[in-house]
Amino acid sequence: MPVETFTLPNGLRVVCEPMPAACSVAVGVYIGTGSRDEQPSEYGVSHFIEHILFKGTLRRDSLHIVREIEGRGGYINAETDKEYTAFYARVLPEDLSVALDVLSDMLLSPRLDPEDIEREKRVVIEELRELMDYPEEYVYDLFAQTLWSRHPLAHPVIGTAPAILALDRSHIRSVMERRYVAPSTVVSVAGQVDTGQLLPLVERFFGNMPATQPNTKLRTARTTIRQRLLRHPTQQVHFCLGTAGYNLYDERKYTLAVLDTLLGGNMSSRLFQEVREKRGLVYQINTSAAAYREGGYFAVHANCSPDNYAQVLEVIHEQLRRVCEGDLSEEEVQRAKHQLRGSLLMSTESVNGRMSANARSVLFHRRVITVHEIIEQVEAVGAGKAVAVAQEVFGNGKMALAAIGRFSKTKASSARNTLLAVQEGS
Repeated sequence: MPVETFTLPNGLRVVCEPMPAACSVAVGVYIGTGSRDEQPSEYGVSHFIEHILFKGTLRRDSLHIVREIEGRGGYINAETDKEYTAFYARVLPEDLSVALDVLSDMLLSPRLDPEDIEREKRVVIEELRELMDYPEEYVYDLFAQTLWSRHPLAHPVIGTAPAILALDRSHIRSVMERRYVAPSTVVSVAGQVDTGQLLPLVERFFGNMPATQPNTKLRTARTTIRQRLLRHPTQQVHFCLGTAGYNLYDERKYTLAVLDTLLGGNMSSRLFQEVREKRGLVYQINTSAAAYREGGYFAVHANCSPDNYAQVLEVIHEQLRRVCEGDLSEEEVQRAKHQLRGSLLMSTESVNGRMSANARSVLFHRRVITVHEIIEQVEAVGAGKAVAVAQEVFGNGKMALAAIGRFSKTKASSARNTLLAVQEGS
């Protein structure tokens, strides 16, 4: 069935995708603000707001919020990213109005009790400590800081302990008044839903959301090719090796997505086969290609013993170099395209997946980009186009490196020298 979009008088956008075969409905409220909008003194405020809005409203306490949804067999959650913050629920169709009521209550009438704020600070600090115990996750934050340096995209979503501890009620309310506004917000619904019944509900619960225009100034993310090695008492070295990719509006991102799949997207990918299967140097290796409004990146992530670290870097660079030199067949590209097409089509079976994809599409592109449009772009990629994009992205061999692990000064110096040598030889 067709996906429909609407705009309320206050500027809030609504996107609805009926899925008659579904037994549930997913509803999400996506606000176009995240960690990239934060100043150094408030690093982590977007993520903290995500937390504190669950602590109570003027009508509901924290337990009442979750019981309203979970007591009906549904679930409720939230997430914060660099460019958006989202609150969402999945419920039975007859409970859609309850979900919209709860989500709007959280966003428009938060209690923001000082005692709750102080208590939640401790929770978020524990979450920050937990992140430090998972280097395979923290290394992505370190990589963003290494690659983008002072650009807002380098800001860690979870924030920093000093900034989190300094937050107070007035600061949180000020941020929400400026950023949690209707023109920056999308309400997305997918599943067993009737558009005619949805619109009056959204107008009822979100019609009074402030119509203030956001003041977001975007600037191109400039990358820095440098290395950051963080010593940490782990048994392995966890690292991200990467460089600048394409922004959200550059159609070359689809070709890079094919390369991402081909190089490290599955167990049949080049890097998995070359580094793990043929040489046994790692347990895990993959690639990722991220695209934001101001820039993007392509990165290789792996974890290995300190003894294998330098050799793994060499093999990765060798494989990237071979692709840039044209060692890429149409058959290999076609396999990657088939995998992308399959995963995209399978994602359409999920009410949550459709709700989220539609929300982010309308939020950043102001329209729904359909799965079939994306597949058409992917299908247009051939080996020649893939090689050309590979040469643009990592053809000069210069890549930023972020690594966490237990390496001695000698081994760290050796790895640095190895990386410099393979880069200079590229």
